[in-house]
This record gives sequence, structure tokens and C-alpha cells, in this order.
Amino acid sequence: MKTEFPAPGWQRLLVAGRGRTWAATLALLCCFSLLLPEPGPLPGLRNLAFDTYQKLWPRVRNAQPVVIVAIDDRSLAQVGQWPWPRDTMARLADRIAARKPAVTGIDIVFAEPDRTSPDLLAQRFGESDQVLAARLRQLPSNDSVFASALGRSPVVLGVVGSTKSGSGGEGFAPARIVGAPPRLDAFPKGERSLPEIDGAAAGRGLFNAHLDNGVVRRVPLVATVAGYPLLSMPLECLRVAAGEPVFSLVSEPPAPLKIVIGDLALPTQADGSIFVHYAGHDINRYVSAVDVLEGRDDPDLIAGRIALVGVVGQGLVDYQLTPNGERLPGVEVHAEVIENIFSKSLLHRPEVARGIEAACFALLALMAVAWMPRMSPLQSAMAYVASAGLLLGGGVVAYLWQRQLFDPLTPLAGLTAVHALLVLAAWMMIEIERKRLSAHLALEREASARTAGELEAARRIQTGMLPRPEKVLANEKRLQLFAHMRPAREVGGDLYDFFYLDQRRLFVVVGDVAGKGLAAALFMAVSKALTKSTSLRGPSSLGDLLELINIELVRDNPDELFVTLLAVVLDLDTGQLEYCNAGHEPLLHVRTDGGVQVLDGGGGPPLCVFDYIGYSSVKHALQPGEWLALVSDGFTEAMSSDGSLWGREAMKSALQAACSADGDVAGSGAQVLSRLARFEAGIDPADDQTMLLLRWLGRPAQNNAAPA
Repeated sequence: MKTEFPAPGWQRLLVAGRGRTWAATLALLCCFSLLLPEPGPLPGLRNLAFDTYQKLWPRVRNAQPVVIVAIDDRSLAQVGQWPWPRDTMARLADRIAARKPAVTGIDIVFAEPDRTSPDLLAQRFGESDQVLAARLRQLPSNDSVFASALGRSPVVLGVVGSTKSGSGGEGFAPARIVGAPPRLDAFPKGERSLPEIDGAAAGRGLFNAHLDNGVVRRVPLVATVAGYPLLSMPLECLRVAAGEPVFSLVSEPPAPLKIVIGDLALPTQADGSIFVHYAGHDINRYVSAVDVLEGRDDPDLIAGRIALVGVVGQGLVDYQLTPNGERLPGVEVHAEVIENIFSKSLLHRPEVARGIEAACFALLALMAVAWMPRMSPLQSAMAYVASAGLLLGGGVVAYLWQRQLFDPLTPLAGLTAVHALLVLAAWMMIEIERKRLSAHLALEREASARTAGELEAARRIQTGMLPRPEKVLANEKRLQLFAHMRPAREVGGDLYDFFYLDQRRLFVVVGDVAGKGLAAALFMAVSKALTKSTSLRGPSSLGDLLELINIELVRDNPDELFVTLLAVVLDLDTGQLEYCNAGHEPLLHVRTDGGVQVLDGGGGPPLCVFDYIGYSSVKHALQPGEWLALVSDGFTEAMSSDGSLWGREAMKSALQAACSADGDVAGSGAQVLSRLARFEAGIDPADDQTMLLLRWLGRPAQNNAAPA
């Protein structure tokens, strides 16, 4: 009879079609979100992927077109604190020009007059010393000295794009736009050097960079300042070095925006920026400004290269965080860009990247929705791992092979959500079925309660079938025996028996039928009766006895149950014993010295496993006062509250403590049971527990015959 369990409406909706409907809807939403404009739905994941590429595979620095003339801590210590007088900067510019660089780019904006200029000093000392002031006015200003030095060689000065203050686009290199006007970064104003200084420069380049959560991943190669296109500092240096008077912007979608300077054509992102491919900090890029001023540098380091002048002293400039985790000064970021251009190692994110990522996600999500509900948990996990491997591997291959940036993590996040929803639907189906089965089980329990009386009666009958030592061994002086059986349910599948074969020999057996409950109890009764009847017929050995019992049990065993059996025959006069073990817990022998010996020789597999199989028996000798213990696996596999098992070693330890040379068998058995109860701490046994404890006392001086 099928019992229906009314699941809540939201659960029924979730598991409809094994979760395919909701998973497909989620996949569709994720697919559309992947098509959103840059930076996409999860920019943090995208940036993590791009940064990881650069950390694992940074650019190899195989081109060295740039040298950085660094105003570093050593230069500041020897020349003086920053800012330096402009006449000192003029001297530095002349020293650099003397080394014949291709072009000099100065990564500094000189927006205010030099406070140490003679004309400003004349104003300060005019009232106190008019003669000195007059002489100072006759000297050229430091700014004009610096401007003159800049005019003697090709120099590019910087412009900082600003939204607050600054000047227009006067003096910028002319730009020719081919195609549609590009969507460039736009700055209303530009902060520039003083007009006298700015006018002496051969070019002007933009300083700005894209800060994405504090990380410089992209820099604009071109932007508009006051409405005029302006190249970045690295590109303006290249333009001036090449002697090109103009540059071109070629915007012909779907092709990427290109910046053309003479024979050089650079593809960029749609906004004119590039992703910088970092090689990382390299001390070989640097020469100290004080060494150039004092002539201690190697002139060949600057000759023919692009010289970038910048302040790198600690506390004077902000070091920018790069994707590979390093912090670089802005002037070294410019150097990285120029090296990218020379080594043709620029990174690029194609305009079609979002479409490709969405298509890959859609294909993998479709496969998951179609096949995953029919897969096993292991197959589902392997399919997810394979999908993740395809996405991650594709991103790595594109980066290493074509230097193109594809984001595998955002599609993987969506795919993870789809897989999780399908797993949730599968789990919900299992939960609904579990509740249905629980309701069905409750009905069955109600029905089984009606049979509780019959089971109690069966328990009393089963217990009555077991022999009692005080009756069977009422007048026995040679042996003491303690018997205990605790079924895990109302009736159990364990059995034990002991009876005389003749006046000298006692037959003892303990068995365990596979399973618990009524079926095991019935098979136990059959096994017990068959064992006793067969043993009284007098087979030559216990091995032959177990072989005969196995043949009889196999003959009438439609449920294919099996039983483990440990049979012992003890000569009560001599202490000689014979035992045979059919897959049961081994016989334990407690010696007079307190040691416990495991007797595990002979025997064979459990009864009813094979139709015809032989068993072998083993003989052993006891000394007066020694003990034997026959137990079922309900003792060794007893479980504590923390899930640990008692085990054979704990059983041996309990026997050592309880079975003393002059101990009473009933008291010793009670001690073992008490120790087991403390271990279980109130946990009901999972299996039937049976123990027979024997103590052979030896033959008395005056023989007392055993009852027949």
C-alpha cells in the first residue's frame, strides 16, 4: 500500500521535472547577465581570474627600451629634499640629453613657480637688501632656465586629467579620427606645468590610470582632455621619438580601436585603454638621478633608449598595486607599458569575449539540466569537475597562446548555481520520499504493535528453550558454567546449548544466525535442535558434526540464512577439549597465570554458505581452575555513545580482571557484564549478545559421577 505524503507547495514546485524547470530559468538569467557590458555581473571574480593569470605566468622581460632616472632616497639625501630647484632639474635634463636618449619623459607636473627662483627671492629681500634684490632681478628665473634646458632636447611632459581645475588642450599633438568617434575616457580639464615650461616641451602625455579597487590593471593609451584627444605618456614618448607630428584613431567596429603612430598600430579596448601585462619590479630598469648629475652612471644605459624621469623616494609618491601583488611607482608602470608595446605582449579582452563566455556557460548548463538529474552523485560530481576544467583550461590557453583575457570564473559561478539547484531538487525529492516512507513506516509500526503480544510470547518460548546451568549441571563438581543471552529485539538470532554426551564429556555450543528478529529466532531454534540431535548420534569428530549439520540446514533454507557456530567438547575428567569454529568469534582461554589465549585454529566458513564443505577440529588441554569463554559478536561489536567498538582486546581485558584462579563463575560473569554496561552507557545493543563462561575445576579426589 502506497502512502501519500503531502509535501509543501514550494517543494513540489522545486522538484517538478526533477528541478529542470527552475535550473533552466536560472541558467537563462545567468546567460543574460554574462552579456551585460563590462565589467560584467561579478567584476570581482573577473578580476580574480585576470590577476591569477599574471601571478602564475608574468610577462618575461625580453625587451629593455626604457631606463628610469629615479629621484630616489639616495638622490634626495645627497642633493636635497624635494622639490628640487628648477635649475637643478635643468642640469639633470642637460645631463640626460648629453647621453643621447631617444626621448625623455618627465613623470612630474611643474604646476607652481620655483620658490627658490631669483625673481621670487628678490621680492622677499627687496626691503631689507635692495642691492641684493637688484642683482637677483638681473638673473634669469629658474623656471626659464629649466624651460631652456627642455627645449634643447626632445622632452615629453605630463598632463593629469582632472574634473576640477586645469587648462585646455592647447599644444596637444593633432589627432586624426577614422570612422566613428571612439568612446574615450573624457576629462574636462588637464593639470599641466607652467606655460613657460610646458611650452618648451616637444610633447605632452597623460598620466592617469584606471584604479579598480586600488589595483592598476588598465591604463588609457588615449583619452580626451578638454575635448582634445591626448596620448598617454608612454605613447607620446614613442610619437616624439619617432618624429611623427600626428596620430590617428581608427574606430571601425567590430574591429578593436586602433591607435596609429606612423608604422605602429596598437589595438586597444573600446575606451582606448589596455590591460598591462606586468613583468614586475626590476632594479635593472633604474639609474639614480644623483649618479646622472655627478656623472657616475654608464652613458650607454640611456643612449638610444626612452628615459623616464620620476620621483620614487619613499613618502613622496604613491606606489600603485598591480595584479601580481607588487606595488610599483607610476613611472615604472609607464615603463611596463612601453615594454609591452616593444615586445608585442599587450593583453587584450576581445569585444566578443562576453558572447563566448555566455555561449560556453549556456552549453554546459544545458548539458547539466538535461543529464544531471539522471546521473549518480559520483557522475554528477565528475561532470561538474569536467565542466570547471574546460572553463578554467580555456581561459588559461587563451591567455598563454593569444594573450587574450577570457573570464572563466563568472560562468563557473553561474554553472555552480545551476548544479547546486539541481542537487537541491534531488535532495528535496529524497526528503519528500523519506517523509512518505516515514509515514508508511508509522502505519506499519501501528500494525506491528498488534503483534507485540505474540512477540513477547515468542520471547518467553525462546528463553524457555535455553538450558539452565542449575538444572543441567545440578550435581556437577568438575565444572562451573555461567550463561547469558540478551537479544537486540524481542526475540534474537543467537543460540547456546550445553548437555552431556556421556558421563565424562560435556558438549557446549554458541551460535549466531545472520539477522535479528523473528526469522532469525526461528532459524536459531531449528539450528539448536539439529545440533543437539546430530551430536547425540556420535560423529567421530566435531568437524564431521558441523559438516553434517551444514548439509541438513542447507537442505531446508529457502531464505538462504546462514549461521556461525562454535562447538566445544570438554572431557570433564582430563580437561582435554576439542573445538571447531564455523565462522564464529574465537574461543577464549583464560590461563591460571591470568593471560588470555585466543584459540582460533581449525574450523571453516559459517554454516549454509556452501552446500558441501569440510570442517576441521582442534584439540587443546586445560589446567584445573582455568576458564573458557564463548561469546557472540554482539560483545566484541558493542558500541559506546561516541561510536567506538568494544572489541576483542577489551573483552580479553574484562576476562583477565574478572576470571581469577579462585573466582566464582557467576560473580565473574556479572563483572564482565557490568564492565560492558559501563562501556555502552545506556546505548541499546545493535546485535544479540551471548556469553558462556566455563571454569574447569578438575577431577575431584573422589569421583562424583555426572548425571546421565
